[in-house]
Amino acid sequence: MSEKKKFFVVTTIPLSFIFFKGQLSFLKKEFDMHIVSSPGEKLEEAQKYDNVIAHKIPMAREISLFKDIKALFAFIVLFLKEKPYVVHGNTPKGSFLSMIAAKITRRPVRIYFLHGLRYQGASGFKRKLLIFMEKVTCFCASDIYAVSNGVKKTAMNELTKKPITVIGNGSPNGINLTHFDPNLFKPHEERTKISIHQDDFVFGFVGRFVSDKGINELVMSFVEIAKIHPKVKLLLVGVFENELDPLDKQTITEIERNPMIINVGFQKDVRPFLICMDVFVFPSYREGFGLTLVEANAMSIPVISSDIIGCNEIVEEGKNGFLVPIKNLDLLKEKMLFCRTNKSIIQSMKNECREIVAQKFTQMKVWENILNSYKSLTN
Repeated sequence: MSEKKKFFVVTTIPLSFIFFKGQLSFLKKEFDMHIVSSPGEKLEEAQKYDNVIAHKIPMAREISLFKDIKALFAFIVLFLKEKPYVVHGNTPKGSFLSMIAAKITRRPVRIYFLHGLRYQGASGFKRKLLIFMEKVTCFCASDIYAVSNGVKKTAMNELTKKPITVIGNGSPNGINLTHFDPNLFKPHEERTKISIHQDDFVFGFVGRFVSDKGINELVMSFVEIAKIHPKVKLLLVGVFENELDPLDKQTITEIERNPMIINVGFQKDVRPFLICMDVFVFPSYREGFGLTLVEANAMSIPVISSDIIGCNEIVEEGKNGFLVPIKNLDLLKEKMLFCRTNKSIIQSMKNECREIVAQKFTQMKVWENILNSYKSLTN
């Protein structure tokens, strides 16, 4: 039996390996799997969960010339020592550094996986610099994949003339419908735990509390709705990231002081909180795919999402959710009000939500498609 080829998956921070949970051990059928990221507890968790070999290279998420050069040399040394056959770059900085190092060290297969287009949330010189970095990453890659058709189309127009592959219907990891099963939870019990009444209509959000996730618009829309309908709640699951993209002070004050807004912070398991929601609201400015929308749908929760790349490939208008224009406070509030005043429509959408996920994003199908695609590159 021939020796398995080394396959290195790279991310900037180890928390990003949550998007590959289970997939790494599935790929071990064919490859000798390694992961590379900045050091931390989450790297050790990913290593143990998927039983893979981990390598630590400190990387800065933001542009930092000295740290980036130091990390690049560390990648070159690692690749010369370990000689991976495949280097799989994810997240902007991790991909940028690993693709350059893989090109320099002549690694045979250099996969750049585009999970999104970070420069879309930037302006001025920073935007130009981020676009330049993306172009360098694409140039150094031997193969480019995109998480959605929207990302593929934009990247081919703005970044590279190389072919870009989207596997199946997109999604980095698919969805485990056995895990995300609404029948595992009792909504009334979960609501009671966090002081939500059974007759409250609950809007919810899961993700990072930053401006480009649309949290300012979500909170302000909710505040206006709460003036009209007192039996509403806004359930927030996530963490503030004030150092990167802080929320408006008014928004932070509302989250901290408004008794109708419930912030439960970061949660390892989001399912008990998703089941408490009537509608999941995701007014993000930019996404590559929108995995949290799929998770909400899998738990039979309809969604309201910005009409942006990735998300508009998940949401089928009126079936599993609704789309609203980006940064449009009035139309977001209007659609949230519609959901609040048309509970029967929302209720009828619940079964459709889970069925659409089952048809398009079942995890095992996604994993098999991914494995077959990567095998075709290495044979």
